Amino acid sequence: MTRPKVAFYGITGCAGCLLSVIFNEEELLDIVNAVDIVAFPFIKGENDHECDLDICFIEGTVVSNDDKEMVEKLRKRSKVVVALGACACEGNIPALRNFHDKKDIDELLYEKNHQNQDLGNPMPIHKVIKVELSIPGCPPEREEIKEFLKQTLLGKKYQGCKNPVCEECKLNENNCLLDNDIICVGPLTKGGCNAVCTTNGLRCYGCRGLTDDANFEEFFDLLTKKGFDEKDIKKIMDTFSSVAVNERLEGTRWQKSH
Repeated sequence: MTRPKVAFYGITGCAGCLLSVIFNEEELLDIVNAVDIVAFPFIKGENDHECDLDICFIEGTVVSNDDKEMVEKLRKRSKVVVALGACACEGNIPALRNFHDKKDIDELLYEKNHQNQDLGNPMPIHKVIKVELSIPGCPPEREEIKEFLKQTLLGKKYQGCKNPVCEECKLNENNCLLDNDIICVGPLTKGGCNAVCTTNGLRCYGCRGLTDDANFEEFFDLLTKKGFDEKDIKKIMDTFSSVAVNERLEGTRWQKSH
């Protein structure tokens, strides 16, 4: 039986999502034995950049014309495109630029050596090409990547976690940070991370993206009643998912709370 051709590519990002694939040697060997990794420029010296792909994982945010051109070419070659990690799925930190005054962030930018590089509005991959699946997280869970490949090889459709982080918090018997007057966006965020941040005493910043039924009205009402400023609430919500958050808040009184 021919093994599926799989590729891992990165556009503008920190490469942390690609590292999450390769850092665990045992899991990487399991993947290698199940598929034919034809391209993984981060670790391979020889890569096939022309062949058709069964599955293509893409990490990073579409920030430049080079990024846009690259994902469009990968889309044409691939049966299935997987957005890997918070940058690819949500836009992450680079996309915050879309919702701030240009003068406030100019000093954070660095010069490029070639022209026509910057798109001006960083965006998640699905804003440019069709994406069959998103594996969220900063970085994504290695087990989630492995489970996706396993289900796909078995001919099943991988669903991913749909429930909020709060469910995993309860399973881990954590005290609710909201009850302790700490802004935490776990109620709005997709689980699947085993509530790793909140279990270790850190608030959830929402790196896994919004749940489909995220209830912004109740969330804002709860936190404003606790005395939190709407700008502080939205600032934390925007950290990883500013594109989706601002789309979901469009037309509401909270849209400009930044």
